Amino acid sequence: MARHRQWHLSGWPAVLLAPIAVPVVLLGLLLTVLRRKRTADLTAADVESYLEDFAEGRGADFDWDDFTTIPITDPALDAVCQRAEMIPLPRTEGSRTEALRFLQEFRSQRGGPPAAGEAG
Repeated sequence: MARHRQWHLSGWPAVLLAPIAVPVVLLGLLLTVLRRKRTADLTAADVESYLEDFAEGRGADFDWDDFTTIPITDPALDAVCQRAEMIPLPRTEGSRTEALRFLQEFRSQRGGPPAAGEAG
């Protein structure tokens, strides 16, 4: 019968190598986690879309929660997001009206089109 020729580490060498290998692997995993991007690359059109969806009753509350809790890479748009976070959940007629007002203000600041049903 032929002897198994595949190399593997066992016994005392494995025991001696483990205290070195385990921290190296854990450090690699930690660096991978730390290098992950923590902001969303949203455009002004994306922000406008989130505001419009909330104001018009489209999407779910978790979409709004994602929008208001994940920082945006662009500081100006992130400031808009932080301000939008003040619009209360659950979605009510009052919060939708507030979101529509905020959407109109956002559009006027960036020179976008008026909201549907709004006179230009």
